[in-house]
Amino acid sequence: MTSLSEVAAAVPPAPTTTPGSPVSARRTRTRQRLMASAVAVFAERGVIGSSVEELCEAAGFTRGAFYSNFADKDELVLAMIEQSIAEEYAAAEEAVDELKAHGARLAPADAVAQVLDRLNHGGRSDRTNLLAQRELLLYAARVPELRAPYQEFAAACRAQVDALVTDALAFAELEFTVPLDVALDLLMATHDHMQQTALFTGRLDPGAMHALIMNLTRPRGEVAFPRPRQEL
Repeated sequence: MTSLSEVAAAVPPAPTTTPGSPVSARRTRTRQRLMASAVAVFAERGVIGSSVEELCEAAGFTRGAFYSNFADKDELVLAMIEQSIAEEYAAAEEAVDELKAHGARLAPADAVAQVLDRLNHGGRSDRTNLLAQRELLLYAARVPELRAPYQEFAAACRAQVDALVTDALAFAELEFTVPLDVALDLLMATHDHMQQTALFTGRLDPGAMHALIMNLTRPRGEVAFPRPRQEL
């Protein structure tokens, strides 16, 4: 089992602050370091099983540093969830932008494969981060005060994802064969299953996601008729 000293050693040293540096910048770095070190602690011990003292020890800070940035562990959890979702969206946006910049001549299947590959290499797909994400969501589901804030944030992100996917499909000259909401629910469920499987296999396999996307889309304006389907 990983010790807290090993966890602390794995986190990059906190940047030093020169005289006259903005306090807000220093607090931002402290906040980011606390969240970064909490990932490994939560992955190993769970949110409920981790104390504020252990989180501070892993980050190399005092309790005072923790409470100057977070009111309690609940606030830390919500901040980590928000950051994780924001980073996943940013990775997806970057993958789509890269496709639009360099993938004009790609066939739809190749374009989808490129985006999925970019996402798998750009997101937080290692086992520690995947475990921590599961722990954060389970904790938010257990704590009544966190459910509403999480749902509100997730709904706002869903709206952004809707717009991003619509833009990507328009560029690839594709359209869904089912309503957008249904398609996104299926894609998100497949993504969740892919991450869950990776917890045990140690790797993200985008095969099912690729096949699902190709089976859920068709060339824009194409008359609907049966066509050969890829195996899921």
